[in-house]
Amino acid sequence: MRESARVRAEVARVQAQVSPGRAPLLWNGAWLRSEGQDGEGLAAVRQAIAVEVAFAPAACRAPPMRGLVVLTMADQPGSPRIALGSANWRWSDLLEARRSR
Repeated sequence: MRESARVRAEVARVQAQVSPGRAPLLWNGAWLRSEGQDGEGLAAVRQAIAVEVAFAPAACRAPPMRGLVVLTMADQPGSPRIALGSANWRWSDLLEARRSR
C-alpha cells in the first residue's frame, strides 16, 4: 500500500479532513463513506487492502482481532494514516462486500 502514489494521495486527502493527530476510520465492520467519494472506503485504499489481505497467508487472515488497527503510509512522525477495525473482527472480514448504509 505504501508504494502506491494513488493510495498515499487518497489517505493524505482524507487525513487532512480530520483533527490533527487522529486517523480517519475507514472500516468498522463495513466500509465507511468518506467525504468527496462516490463509494465507500476510498476505492484505491479499499482495493489495496483487499489485495494485501487476499494474498496474505491464511494464518494471518484468520486470527480474531479486537479493536482498531492504525496503518501508516510512512515511518516519519505525522505521516498520513488510517484506522480500521471493530470490537471483534478478522482480517478476512475486510474482503466481504458489506457496505455501510
